[in-house]
Amino acid sequence: MPLEGSKKFSVIIPVYNEEGYIKLAIIALKNQNLPRQDFEIIVVDNNSNDATAEVAKNAGADKVVKELKQGTNMARQRGFLESRGKIVAFLDADSKPPIDWLTKIKKILLQKDVAAVSGPFDYQFQGFKKILDFIYVHFILSYLDKFLYFFFRKKAGVIIGGNFAAWRWAIEKIGGLPPLKFFGDDAAIAMLLSREAGKVIFTPQLKVISSQRRFEKQGFLKLAFKYARSYLKIYFS
Repeated sequence: MPLEGSKKFSVIIPVYNEEGYIKLAIIALKNQNLPRQDFEIIVVDNNSNDATAEVAKNAGADKVVKELKQGTNMARQRGFLESRGKIVAFLDADSKPPIDWLTKIKKILLQKDVAAVSGPFDYQFQGFKKILDFIYVHFILSYLDKFLYFFFRKKAGVIIGGNFAAWRWAIEKIGGLPPLKFFGDDAAIAMLLSREAGKVIFTPQLKVISSQRRFEKQGFLKLAFKYARSYLKIYFS
């Protein structure tokens, strides 16, 4: 049964003190090569104490809602409950999707048995970091689920939480987004969708430009190790 006033897409952006980034993310979404009426932009304010909500409204978000329970997945789930799209996409506030982001998402989701799709962040690294990132994306993330299934016969999926989309029915089938905090939140989504809803596709073709700020304190290798550790912990749990 279709949702009342349903859209083709809902794009959900969880935010916490993102006044310096959210405007550019919304502008990039408004520039998608789709009719504007085909998608809605929902910003979920996760207890910001800056002007993020006001900036988002002024930039053109269709809805700005608040989620008091702290955590990225809690904010994503609130956005999902507020959404009307048949396809629900998730974006980080410091990311800028290319003009054909939603078009690519739809094309992949229409493939047989596909429940969700995700892609990497393009941090626009230079030099050695760019090489490391290429290896990480094209040879680790792109084949991790296949490697694990080959050796352990247990389904897996790879999702980058700030750049993925799924059919509404698929998210409903897994009971919504699991209430986990950062590090492991997107891995849990990937495991549930791949085991209960259908294929989870990870493709380097679905890139979004994103800020390097997450590496400023911890560095690329340390952060990649943390992600890998949390992913494997959830996979084997």
